[in-house]
Amino acid sequence: MEKYYNSVISGEAVGCVPAVARGALLAASLGYGLAMAIRNQAYNRGLINIHRLGVPVISVGNLTTGGTGKTPVVIMIARQLRSMGARPAVLTRGYKALPGGESDEVLVLRHECPDVPVIVDADRVRGGKAAIAQHDADVLVMDDGFQHRRLSRTMNLVVVDATRPFGIPGLLPRGTWREPPETLARATHVMLTRCEQIPQDLADIAAQLLSQYVGPRYILQQRLRVTGVYDSHGARWDLCGRRVLAFAGIGNPENFLNTLELAGARPVAGCWFGDHHHYDFQRDFAALEDVTRRRGIDIWVTTLKDFVKLKGYQAPVPLVYLGIESYVAGAQAQVWRDMLRAAAGLTTAEPAPWQEPVSGAKTDA
Repeated sequence: MEKYYNSVISGEAVGCVPAVARGALLAASLGYGLAMAIRNQAYNRGLINIHRLGVPVISVGNLTTGGTGKTPVVIMIARQLRSMGARPAVLTRGYKALPGGESDEVLVLRHECPDVPVIVDADRVRGGKAAIAQHDADVLVMDDGFQHRRLSRTMNLVVVDATRPFGIPGLLPRGTWREPPETLARATHVMLTRCEQIPQDLADIAAQLLSQYVGPRYILQQRLRVTGVYDSHGARWDLCGRRVLAFAGIGNPENFLNTLELAGARPVAGCWFGDHHHYDFQRDFAALEDVTRRRGIDIWVTTLKDFVKLKGYQAPVPLVYLGIESYVAGAQAQVWRDMLRAAAGLTTAEPAPWQEPVSGAKTDA
């Protein structure tokens, strides 16, 4: 269903039914856009309170739906803040968690940052208060925070996928924009993600396009590197020469396949589920097990986001995940660390180029 929806809004699906659907989605997007514009104006004019919690807040968000590589950036920031001597905590709403369970993003954050508290609460103000009171956090990292304007922030970072910077044009549900591109002017920094998957000149062109909203100095280029392929015991595996079956429930499988190639893998079969998919072991893996027998597959590989949800499943062959690490390369690496240190209040530096409006702000003890 998700694949068909994307084919409709992208224009790939042709015919009367997709055309009518696009018209209906456009009408719905007009209402959504009006509501979003009224809400943003209310914040801009100070008509809705913006809460300050007395500690720096680093917000990481995005402009579009679908996978933009946000979680690796959150992990990178949390780790770097720890290395700088800060006591960070991550605030997240736990998107698409099952009742009584935790979302895949939360499980990944806990796996990759075991020494950083992860506070799950749709109300980030309440979650921030809990992080400070219960964990003595001195800086908060707000996951998926660009549209969550109730909490003031010292860095308003937006991640943009360099392989498709503006997604499918159009506001939800006609396109993949949560907000119009011009609202990027509200960001203090933009981080182009997955720059390792495109030529450098294309990454530079994307950065130049984004500079109309955020100053060029505040546009960073992020890359992913493969740290290894691991099983549930943390043992490393080599995929070279193996018959690999790849599967995942992510928004952009092409990016996963590209990263797999960096690890030397050449999958002979693949299966893709919807983003944030909750697995039914018997139903979802029956076809994969059949393919494994028929095609002589000797290893399954998936993302960490999927791997953390497969506890208790006994695969017919070894099951491993691809470990990745986010980083800012080259001359920008130190610039980025200096910006992050300043935003976290760990050094004296020039202020961010944009701040939440002061009128209507509410300081919470």
